[in-house]
Amino acid sequence: MTKAISEIERARRRQYAIDSRAALGLGVSLEQCLTARKAAIAHWTTLIRAQMQEYNVNDPVEILPELLARLEEHAVGEARAARMAAREEVRVLLRKVIT
Repeated sequence: MTKAISEIERARRRQYAIDSRAALGLGVSLEQCLTARKAAIAHWTTLIRAQMQEYNVNDPVEILPELLARLEEHAVGEARAARMAAREEVRVLLRKVIT
């Protein structure tokens, strides 16, 4: 007879599956993904605290629009760079096929 899995264990397994899929999507090991996530959290925490101090606010929600705008700008820039790299790679491959 099987034992019922506790809600805590079920949540842990669910999070493990989510983290594993994220690592797989990034093409890194689970440990590398979790380490990178911890570093990103530390970076964002430092950035948020610095912005809060710069604008002299106590609530991080007040600086959220600026942070999201920066994030969006970064994402758009990365997407453009990836698109340009993909185009160049296709051009190189087409040249190889033609010649």
